[in-house]
Amino acid sequence: MFKSIVVTGGAGFVGSSLAISIKEWNPGFQIYCFDNLRRRGSELNIPRLKELGIIFIHGDIRNKGDLEDIPDFDLLIDCSAEPSVLAGINSSPSYLIETNLIGTLNCLEIIRKNQASIIFLS
Repeated sequence: MFKSIVVTGGAGFVGSSLAISIKEWNPGFQIYCFDNLRRRGSELNIPRLKELGIIFIHGDIRNKGDLEDIPDFDLLIDCSAEPSVLAGINSSPSYLIETNLIGTLNCLEIIRKNQASIIFLS
């Protein structure tokens, strides 16, 4: 049974909706929503999260140090990918590659360190 859950991309539409549903389903779970707030409007979900006692952590999966600042957890739900099929077509693909490849590797490493489980939605 999971008691402490991290949702990366947790201020986005999918991540915040999932975190809120989990918290409403089991109020005893400690939930952390981790997000870099790059997507416009995602910051508007933070008050909804806080109302339910969900802890928001501002950080970026591309930065290992940000992930290491998260308290111990049992499960990481990864909702943090850059999902746009157009990302990198008219500009540098660096953000896309750093988020979807390097960020995922960083998440897998922190999961290994915590001996936690993962649900990979991205």
